Amino acid sequence: MQLLRNDIQRKVIAVIAGSGNLPHRIISKLQELQAQFIVVSIAGFGSPEYPQFELGEVGKILEHIKAHAVTDVIFCGAVTRPSIFSLKLDEIGKKWLRKLGIRAFLGDDALLKGIRMLLSNEGLNILKPQEILTTLLTPEGIFTNVKPSESDIKDIARGVFVLQAMAKADVGQTVVVQEGVVLAIEAKEGTAEMLHRVSQLKLTSSKGGVMVKTAKINQDEAIDFPTVGTRTIIEANIANIAGIALGAHKTQIIDFAETIELANKKGIFVMGIGS
Repeated sequence: MQLLRNDIQRKVIAVIAGSGNLPHRIISKLQELQAQFIVVSIAGFGSPEYPQFELGEVGKILEHIKAHAVTDVIFCGAVTRPSIFSLKLDEIGKKWLRKLGIRAFLGDDALLKGIRMLLSNEGLNILKPQEILTTLLTPEGIFTNVKPSESDIKDIARGVFVLQAMAKADVGQTVVVQEGVVLAIEAKEGTAEMLHRVSQLKLTSSKGGVMVKTAKINQDEAIDFPTVGTRTIIEANIANIAGIALGAHKTQIIDFAETIELANKKGIFVMGIGS
């Protein structure tokens, strides 16, 4: 769902920015829409050109947001989930942790739903990135000149099956399959590091294997949504895999045209698959 310009201009938005290109794209679009917004950069992940806050500084972040009369929050960019015990939580952060209870120690979905609840209790609405950038969501179809082979199609089906099975345990958004063999499953390390491992695990040295990526069942699309872009293509090329299959409407592609152009240059197929 796209927000109309008038709707955007009635809001004051806090962009909670991690790493990658998505925060920059969101900020540029908000500027184009003449929206009122501030940027909260997560230290170690977001750009230093904006005010930076540690993950554990929940009270400071809320104080900063409320000082600017923020009505809506949008999360964008990658942030690696740290150990709860390593976070240097301020008093508000500790209060939030007590309210989260067991959810803080479960999978990402449970934790993020808890964070959404706590933000709602603070009177803040959460926007999805795709409400600002309407071209983000992956459509269905094959986007590249390179097409998947019959073997690739079978590996994609295998990858979808594995992801569906893992979703029940709130684990994994991405898997790489070659000739029916699961080479790697994405865990805490993220897609890039997973693809680094794949290059040593391939069944053959030639191009082969597919990466399948999609949102988990009931995944929170506003706070954490599977994302790919040009960097993914670069890492896939280094891993020498044949292609990438993405859940249609269950993933997002940053800089679609540039990403597909690069995939064509590297001989990697990219496609959106239905459920």
